[in-house]
Amino acid sequence: MRRSYILCIAGACAVSLIAASPQRLVGDGREYLAQALNFASLHGPPLRPRDLGEIQLEMARFDPTLASWNIRDATVADSRRNLDFQHFWFYALLAAPGVWLTRLLDLPPTLAFTGLNLVFIGLALWTAIPRIGSAASVLLFASPIIWWIDKAHTEVFTFSLLVVAFALIEERPWWSMIAAGAAATQNPPIAAVLLFIWLAAVSRDRSAVVDRRVATGALLGLALALLHPIYTFVHHQSPSLLLSATRRGLPSLASVTAVITDPAIGLIGNFPVFLIVVLAALAWRGPAANAATAPPAAWRRRNAAVAAGAAVVFFISFARTTNVHHGGTPGMSRYAIWLIPLAVPLLAGMQEVRNHGWRRFLWAAAIASATISVAAFRPSVPQNSREPTALASFLWTRLPSLNNPLPEVFSETELHLDDLWVPAATAGCEKVLLGVTPDAGAWPIPCYPAPVPEMCQPAGTLCYANRTKNGYRFAHAPGEAAGKLRSDAVWPVDAAPHVRRIYEAWDWPTLDFDTTKPGPVQEAAGVSAVALGSADRFVVVLRDVRPAAVLRLQPARQRRGVLVDALTGRTVADEECAENRACTIPLPEGFTILLLAMR
Repeated sequence: MRRSYILCIAGACAVSLIAASPQRLVGDGREYLAQALNFASLHGPPLRPRDLGEIQLEMARFDPTLASWNIRDATVADSRRNLDFQHFWFYALLAAPGVWLTRLLDLPPTLAFTGLNLVFIGLALWTAIPRIGSAASVLLFASPIIWWIDKAHTEVFTFSLLVVAFALIEERPWWSMIAAGAAATQNPPIAAVLLFIWLAAVSRDRSAVVDRRVATGALLGLALALLHPIYTFVHHQSPSLLLSATRRGLPSLASVTAVITDPAIGLIGNFPVFLIVVLAALAWRGPAANAATAPPAAWRRRNAAVAAGAAVVFFISFARTTNVHHGGTPGMSRYAIWLIPLAVPLLAGMQEVRNHGWRRFLWAAAIASATISVAAFRPSVPQNSREPTALASFLWTRLPSLNNPLPEVFSETELHLDDLWVPAATAGCEKVLLGVTPDAGAWPIPCYPAPVPEMCQPAGTLCYANRTKNGYRFAHAPGEAAGKLRSDAVWPVDAAPHVRRIYEAWDWPTLDFDTTKPGPVQEAAGVSAVALGSADRFVVVLRDVRPAAVLRLQPARQRRGVLVDALTGRTVADEECAENRACTIPLPEGFTILLLAMR
């Protein structure tokens, strides 16, 4: 099938997906929109204070909530008091002509970025098809990148330029270097790819050193890559404002590999078929249909070395960010998008093998992956709506000891709160993230407050408690982050031993802790109630008891139990409910936490 036909089909699919998605800003999109509006008004690059009102007014016409956005707080002032966002402006500059068109047609300004994204991804697809083949193109382009095609964000820009850079390494390294340099304007670590491409070109042919095309491509790519650090240094005496969002020191192994191995934000939980294809290609030992068409080993080594070097740089830069679990995505880390184009040299090599078995496998994988990606990552999917992923949920609830993710990923995924808060737990307390704080409890209500081992007791230490058949197994949480205590959500220190006594008397390992399921409580008036267990045997945790508070139950069988003050362990009242009859239990005032245990 000709490239033009494939491109038309891909464009029609993209437009249909975009048409079903509302125009909206996610993540850092409002920054790029403000920059583009500034450029479209023939100002910039920095935002002048006197222009902020006009920019904000135009943004508010698109999204009224942006009327209250404080642009000054989101920017950094230079020596002339002009303002720059943390993220560089090159991508927004390219969108400015599109903004002129949207103004002329009275359309949402975000469509300027949608059009720009379609141009870049179309260019990348046009470049990739003859080099990696149709099946591999379906795998790479009908992937999680489709969620970004209508977003005012740099992911499509970066993805597309990296695809072009890796696709043209062998044939036109000068264009590869220009593409890498352009990608580096928004993400400086990508500048390393430019260097690796130049080294690969020189190692293949020493005459490339004096080749005008190679020299021109290298100089243009370098000029683009230096645009970000030079501008920022001149205006802010720093090579990049992004440095303020990075950690110092050596990152942990878990931080380095999270974009691949983390079941919530990594490729393994969001784009697993891609990893299967890459591993299969790396392990391929099958015969070529024609030995003369098999790619030379030296060709593979040079291009693989560029991809491997880029991967090392990318992994380290990902791990140093202070916001590993960033917003503005459907769940998957946007940094993982950078890794997908690194497979282009490998897939290009396999395209030249021309083995029928490989082609059948690749087509099957590509179609299956595209189907999943369109369902899970179509542009209309709300941000953070895929958290936790099916894989993460399965591991954290069924096999909790098998995976201990970065604490900020687990905490923000389970609590749906920004920043790292502890404790955090799955709905059924199968996996609990603990952070011990002096004079404060460690365990979240209503989980069983098991004794915390010595290794987890130093202040600031983060540990995972992983449920087993009889209790919990503890492990240090990876990474270097420190958590903030959710003091209103933990068992008080004084309550822990009394809660343990009641839970153990009710055989807590056999109770169902999933509070999202229907429980025995029909109505809780004037009190916050969380029920554990089943209709036969249950414990109800009662907090915020207000005057005249009551609890209404209707058990299928007669039940007896006790109402206990969790802070002192004192039995407040003995309770009994008759079979198949409404049971109303009045709750006394003056108690912080009460436990109603019945069986």
